[in-house]
This record gives sequence, C-alpha cells and structure tokens, in this order.
Amino acid sequence: MTLERPGSSSALVGAPAGRLITFSICNPPDNRITPAMIERLDATLDDLQDPSVDALLITGDGRTFSKGFDIAAVSGDPDRANLRRMLVESNAVFTRLARAPKPVIAAINGACLGGGLELALACHFRLCIEKARLGLPEVWGGMVPGLGGLHRLARVVGPAKALELVALGDLVTSDEALRLNLVNRVFPKDGFRDKVESFVKALLTADALVLREILRLSRCPTEDDDGIREGMESFARLAPWIRA
Repeated sequence: MTLERPGSSSALVGAPAGRLITFSICNPPDNRITPAMIERLDATLDDLQDPSVDALLITGDGRTFSKGFDIAAVSGDPDRANLRRMLVESNAVFTRLARAPKPVIAAINGACLGGGLELALACHFRLCIEKARLGLPEVWGGMVPGLGGLHRLARVVGPAKALELVALGDLVTSDEALRLNLVNRVFPKDGFRDKVESFVKALLTADALVLREILRLSRCPTEDDDGIREGMESFARLAPWIRA
C-alpha cells in the first residue's frame, strides 16, 4: 500500500517488526514546509491510527531534512487574522504529532532549521546524520519560532540553553546536538538509512501496548499548550510583512 501526495509523500512499507509509514518532506531545494504539507501530515496521522501500522518516520527528500517554514507561502497575505488562523491549524497538527500514541521518529538526513527543527522537536525520537546543522535562526529574520519550537526546545535542552540558542539564532552541529540531548543518536552518512531502520527495528521489538504507555507517560506533565500558544501569538504579532 502506498500513498502519494504532491509536495510530500507518505508510503506504508514493511518494517522489520511491523509496518511503518514514512512521510517525506519534498519541496526542493530546501524542503521548506508549507501549510498544504502540514495538512498532508495531518492526513498521515489519520493513517497512523490504523491498527496494522506501528510507527511513523519523518524524513526529508534528498540531502536536506528541512530548512524551515516557507514564508513565501504566507507572506503575500497582509491579513493578520489569516496568519493567526494558519498558525492555529498548523500548531494543532504539531501538537497532535507530539501526542501520537505510536512512535514518531524524525530521521534528520541533513540541515534542520526553523520550522524543520520545530517539526523534529514534535517527534518522539530524533536520529541525525553526521555533520548536519540544526537550529532556530528566526531571530535573524525579525521573527520568533511560531510552531512550538522554543517551548519544546526548552523541554529538551533546558530553558537557559534554549533561550541562548533562540536569542542568538545559533546553529549547532550534529555532535553538539547529541551532547545537548537535542537528538537521540548521530549516525554516519554512509549507512544512515540502515542505521535508522535498525533503530526502528529495536524500538518495535517492545510490546506495542507497553511502548504506547511509555509514550503516554512521557508526555503527561510536559505537553503544555500555553507556551506553544504564546509563541504562535508572538509570531503573528511580529510578522514583518504585516504592518497594520
């Protein structure tokens, strides 16, 4: 069974210990994320509810995971209300992803910036290719992360380090990301896909009900919408293409 959608693709494939949906971000050359792509991700999360599906893998097409949200897709509309509506809908999908009852793995196969990192932060596990660069550099465009990035980054690396990374717009290497616990594993470029498959295989050897309970317990005290909502409102208020 294979599902294909323009701009991104989802494929249901056989996994070593079950079945895995792979969602590929495909918007060359930078794989920037669009509102339509987030809608397709939402549809993929519907597919994840199928009892025969065990996990979701998100990766980028080619050599880039994603260099961020496609601002050009929304900057032509000067209506702040429309921007806020889009942010509400997009954040709802990212929150749904973070609360998915089955494992969601980000296979970070290259640069992972801005909205791309916000997407990866909404996943349960992050596996990174060596020499990739990761960060939330929105400050350099006069913006703030609008898809829960600061909130989720603070949970992962701690509030002080998250503040530093976002305020300076710093990018970190894959090795530094591993040291900060921003990613779970770093794999070499050669054999990256095989290493990801091995990780998924090991993950899915656990009893499915036990694994889902672990995921549920891990998010109970932390998946707070207030910080995400504050970031979204700040993004809409500061959007440089809206002056009114």
